[in-house]
Amino acid sequence: MNRGDDLILIGGAPRSGTTLLRAIIGASSNIFCGPELRTIPSLCALCENITAASGPALSRGYGVDANRVDAAAATAIAAFLAPAKQTSGAVRAAEKTPTNILHFPTLRRLFPDAYLISIVRDGRDVVSSLLQMTWRDDRSGEPMAVTRSPHIAANLWAASVANDEVMAGDKRFYSLRYENLVRSPAEEIAKLFDFLGEPTPNLALYHDQTFDVLEGENEASAARVAEPIDATAIGRWRKDLAPGQLASVKAAAGPWLDRYGYV
Repeated sequence: MNRGDDLILIGGAPRSGTTLLRAIIGASSNIFCGPELRTIPSLCALCENITAASGPALSRGYGVDANRVDAAAATAIAAFLAPAKQTSGAVRAAEKTPTNILHFPTLRRLFPDAYLISIVRDGRDVVSSLLQMTWRDDRSGEPMAVTRSPHIAANLWAASVANDEVMAGDKRFYSLRYENLVRSPAEEIAKLFDFLGEPTPNLALYHDQTFDVLEGENEASAARVAEPIDATAIGRWRKDLAPGQLASVKAAAGPWLDRYGYV
């Protein structure tokens, strides 16, 4: 069984700083952390759906129990990451897709020893940023609802931090606050690499010197991440969100905002 002790999976609500986090982790020569893959959440969802809808039938009719389904999903995920890891010569592989966070409990089951890393940002700033995005649904061509509705965007943020809460106490789960990272980057980066059991690379604090802005075609934050770390985006909701939008955010995610001290 692939226990995933050489695997680092990164997640968080979209527009929370996940691309910045992957650039920092990717500054280590020991870790391959390429652009957003978007495959792992799909494979996790498939595994979850198979187990929920067909588990008993698979077990009775084909001798395929839940452990075999999990093993197949873990093998598929590892297969997507192996070629780039081998080519880079890195010892470990990391992958960042924001919605990985929604599947962290499943990923823990698939990879008992993997390192799961999340980043949490003020939900009001997340919604403010999401509403500026021009993302479109690949099937319909219509703007994605999360970029049009502050309520839907806030629900996505709340679901993300709820999964963060689920993982609390897991010894190989680590959660950062975006605000702490950009205000005290040297301190927060050192703590992150200590958790990963890696020396802090000199370039982690100056990731902008090596970050390839063209590499991540799915990453809307790439241009921003190619600049030095600063705290200018904290509190953007104060100028970006109209009163009605802010009320929608609080209606959808108020308890979670309070729980995380975003008041």
